[in-house]
Amino acid sequence: MPTTIFTPADVQPPVTSPDYLHAAAPTAAAIFTGRAYLRVSKDRHGRMRSPQQQNGEIEQDAAALGIILGDPYTEREAVSASRYTTKKRDGFAELLAELQTDSFGADILYLWESSRGSRRVGEWVTLLDLLEERGVLVRVKTHGRTYNPANPRDRRTLLEDAVDSEYESGKTSDRIRRDVASNAAEGRPHGAPNWGFKAVYDERTGRLINWDKDPKRAPIIWELFDRLKKGHGFMRIAADWEARGITNKGGKPFSPQHLRDLALKPTYTGLRVHKGTLIEAIWPNIVDRATFWKVQEILAGPKHQNYSPRAGRAVHEFTMIIKCDVCGNGIAVSHTKGTRYRCQVKGCVRLADKDGLDEILRAAIWDYLSRPDIYETIAISPKETAELQKIADDLAKLRTELRKAESDEPESVSEAKMMGRLIEKLKTDIGTKERRELELTTPSALRDLMAPGDDIERRWKAAPIETRRKVASILLTPEYLGEVRVTRSPVAGGRVPAAARIRWVRKASAT
Repeated sequence: MPTTIFTPADVQPPVTSPDYLHAAAPTAAAIFTGRAYLRVSKDRHGRMRSPQQQNGEIEQDAAALGIILGDPYTEREAVSASRYTTKKRDGFAELLAELQTDSFGADILYLWESSRGSRRVGEWVTLLDLLEERGVLVRVKTHGRTYNPANPRDRRTLLEDAVDSEYESGKTSDRIRRDVASNAAEGRPHGAPNWGFKAVYDERTGRLINWDKDPKRAPIIWELFDRLKKGHGFMRIAADWEARGITNKGGKPFSPQHLRDLALKPTYTGLRVHKGTLIEAIWPNIVDRATFWKVQEILAGPKHQNYSPRAGRAVHEFTMIIKCDVCGNGIAVSHTKGTRYRCQVKGCVRLADKDGLDEILRAAIWDYLSRPDIYETIAISPKETAELQKIADDLAKLRTELRKAESDEPESVSEAKMMGRLIEKLKTDIGTKERRELELTTPSALRDLMAPGDDIERRWKAAPIETRRKVASILLTPEYLGEVRVTRSPVAGGRVPAAARIRWVRKASAT
């Protein structure tokens, strides 16, 4: 600690004195040293002082009093001093640590205002105890006073400030919670807008009013949902966006996982989530409700349940869609002795004429999608559209209830049994809804992926492999063209054409 003519602990002015420094020695040449604690304030309106502003005013005050200032303690980010925050203040922790190890190295702790120190009474008491032990005074700039934590009256004043600050912090926290709950019930936005939206503030008060579509980013969000609906994969979209220079808020390219996170956000279809409940929002939707729920159905499918960035890298149109006629498992491509089809699980069947089978399947799909009557086959009536919307809403609620039921911890055996019955019922209801949704959406999915028309061959060849595979997985089923099964070769060791090795399994009513 720097040398002084007298130490702060020796200064015992009358309790009526306005300030220890002024009362200490108008006649003594005292040299005091100080260090400031500067806390970042979260305030977009500019009413609070920034660390630079706080430090500037403290330096002016110190110069007027002849106090030599050392390096300040400064928070690196805006962290609340209240007891409601979960983050730690690194600058404050450093201050306490140096007081505990007696390496503070100054006579005075400078604060811009007492609430800059802490709004937690317990934390504030710890600080005052350490200051008292080390004989360090507290200078509060906005009070224009210096306090001695060893003096009972000064200590009471500082503690009253802490109690008042904690009380005000509590009232603020309660008000914020009420506002958040009220905003949620009314579908109002809260916090920073998702990518694709922009915040709209009141010009007079600076308060958040709503979110609105970002004219540059909103069309890109719509593109994401539209491409997912049409069968594009996340890796393909991410690579395309990176090539076009589309970046996230941090200026970095979107990863496939980040794109998936965006696609799951109900905010894009005008819904707000509050405590697991979907609420109609006041902001405009970027994506229509039907498209949003269709994408959710796709992402909830088996292919996306355990999503990894490498998912969706299939390079062949019909692998695992066509089946082995012996065991019923999927047929995949094998490159042993050339490129051929082979039963993936047991190797029951092998077909050397892969190209021949692919040509047969493409021709069947192109012929089917070029027929004019197929428009009517895949169309959904207005009544079915309304039913589909209700199913989507019901499924969202049921899935939310299921997640909550599965995460709750039962407190007794009877409660566990009751929750078990509830979970089973929810799963049954979800399964029923999903089956009906599949009945309604399969034709529309086909329409969205690849609408029928004369130029189907050109559009098929231009479509991404993911889209072609999804169309094939719909059409090569018993309900449509028929499930394709590869049979065993009738000639041992012979090369039999593909047309003689396939069996079409169709329903009686299939077209």
